[in-house]
Amino acid sequence: MKENINESIEENEVKPKKKKFKIILFIISILCIAFIILYFTNSDINTMTNNLLKKAPIVGTTFEGIPSEEENEERKRVLAKYYLSLDNDRTVDKLMILKKEDKKLYDDVVLQMNKIDLSNTKTILEEIRNKELKKDILQREIDTMNEEKLNEIKDISNNYLKLGLVGTINNLEEDIIDLKLDFEDAAKIMENFKPEYAAKVFYYMDENIALTIKENISKTYNKELEKEIIKYEEYVKEKEKLAAIYKNKKQEESATQLQNKDMYSSEDLGIIFANMDYLTAAKILSEFQDREHLNSVLSQIKDVEQLNKDNENFTNIFSDINNTLKILDMYKRDLDTLKSSYEKMTPREIVNLVNQMTSSKPKFKEYKIDEGKSFTISEEELMIEILKRLKPKLLSQVIANLDDEKGAEISRKIGLPKQQN
Repeated sequence: MKENINESIEENEVKPKKKKFKIILFIISILCIAFIILYFTNSDINTMTNNLLKKAPIVGTTFEGIPSEEENEERKRVLAKYYLSLDNDRTVDKLMILKKEDKKLYDDVVLQMNKIDLSNTKTILEEIRNKELKKDILQREIDTMNEEKLNEIKDISNNYLKLGLVGTINNLEEDIIDLKLDFEDAAKIMENFKPEYAAKVFYYMDENIALTIKENISKTYNKELEKEIIKYEEYVKEKEKLAAIYKNKKQEESATQLQNKDMYSSEDLGIIFANMDYLTAAKILSEFQDREHLNSVLSQIKDVEQLNKDNENFTNIFSDINNTLKILDMYKRDLDTLKSSYEKMTPREIVNLVNQMTSSKPKFKEYKIDEGKSFTISEEELMIEILKRLKPKLLSQVIANLDDEKGAEISRKIGLPKQQN
């Protein structure tokens, strides 16, 4: 009985010891597994362990044969230099073999090659990629198809560009409405335009069509496009403000500034004049000296009218300005004829005409532009313009023969267009 009790006590003492031993063994096993994983996945730990084991007895000689990290990197650099010294075809073949056998080593060697010669390495990698793709017949056919589509889209884009801004918009809208062009292809065509040109197209295009095309445009292109649209909106607003400023200045002063090509392009002037009333615009344009530049501006005004075809403020603005210019040209020819006649008169005869044509009961002459539009010029305005064209000596004699009040009034009116603000 006493012996059984002693055996039981001994058994109870042994059990906790066994349990404690198992726990310690389990912890050691976990640590060993973790260390082994780190050894093979972490280069720093791998190198540090190898360096320690090289100093250990018995196993030290084994680990001395394992190269250090620095030695490995140097070997990769040597191999990279060698590959770059070969012609590209041989390098491509060797790297493709290496890539199949050891992808990590391939990546490391390519990294070293990039450090030595980035440009040549880039060319080699592109050749590797091309060779790999050529092995895939299906991919090659897909690439060919995509390239042909891309070239076709580029050709179509260039054809639209040749039509000019008005032609581009009109033909794009027409082709979409007639189902000759879907919105996805329209977006691809637009992406071949420079963003600043595409911004103008979207600004004037039908709003619904423009929105649907935008939905199919790539995010990268659309980001740049939105910036250009905002810039163009600000540009148009600025020109509208300038129109309001110049239409309230003396026409000679406005003409002098606006026909300065260093200040304003034909495109600028097209928007500025299209935002004036037709008579003011025509009077300023009639002062332009360069007829070729004038015709270029008129062409731009016509484009602005067509681009804003749904805005009644621009309806017939080009024809109204153009027709008024023709009448003003005729009026100027009449002035030159009258000037020649006046210069044959005596100062006293001219004074009599001045008094007659600047009386308190002015007479007007009407000039018709079309059935609904016309403008009038008074005899006084006509006389002032004639006097401005007379030779200085004759003009002085005429002014001297007028009564003081009339002379001062005529002098002021003749001098006003030449005054600067």
